[in-house]
Amino acid sequence: MPSFFFHVREGGRLIEDPDGSDLPDLETARAGALAAARVAIAEQIRMGKSVGDRSFEITDEAGRVLATVTARDACGLH
Repeated sequence: MPSFFFHVREGGRLIEDPDGSDLPDLETARAGALAAARVAIAEQIRMGKSVGDRSFEITDEAGRVLATVTARDACGLH
């Protein structure tokens, strides 16, 4: 099963996921990133903070970015 890493990019800062997750495919990884983004956005709103420009970068074991999930994606805005 492939490993996917969910790095969080906020502005110019990158918070790396050191462990990753073993998932069957990229679509499953993308669905997980969307769910995590929705939770993070809800928490920011509850705290009265701006959602900002946070995004999740899904990478493979080699560090290649396979997909990016933005706050707009998580809110269903395209």
